[in-house]
Amino acid sequence: MKNTWIGRLVGFMLVGLFLVVSAGSGFAADDQEPLQGLTAAKVVFDVKKDDPEKLLRALAAIRNVRNILVRQGVQPDMIVSFRGPTVVCLTDMKEAPEMDEYQEDIMDKISWNIIELKKAGVQLEACELALKLVGMENTGLQPGIKKVENSLISLIAHQNRGYAMVAI
Repeated sequence: MKNTWIGRLVGFMLVGLFLVVSAGSGFAADDQEPLQGLTAAKVVFDVKKDDPEKLLRALAAIRNVRNILVRQGVQPDMIVSFRGPTVVCLTDMKEAPEMDEYQEDIMDKISWNIIELKKAGVQLEACELALKLVGMENTGLQPGIKKVENSLISLIAHQNRGYAMVAI
């Protein structure tokens, strides 16, 4: 009796799953309505993360935003401004201290995301003040990341030039 009840429950769950999967495109989301009439989007991302895993997720989200904009016919003009403790994760890997395998994997993925963003034409900048505060002002950054004296000044300037600021 118990096995029959469990079998029916599993059967109903499978039917429900099939219906959801087969409806597929009915649940597909897009941003056509908010993007209506836009041909270009200027955005500066304010990235301040205190953990490499959080930084990795933020970089993946930024890449995703860029890809969606392009897919929906909007030309992105993007800047990523790194500040605060995030700058520690932006150093050239040749100068990084010893790490365990997990940390090294996260840092490799961060580097890969930075390379992909740079290839896509995204401007990347790091706050020199933040580097000074953590004692890394003379440490090389990953290729493609330029230093700005103070990222808050840079964010103000970008916003005054029409870039929407997104804190991530």
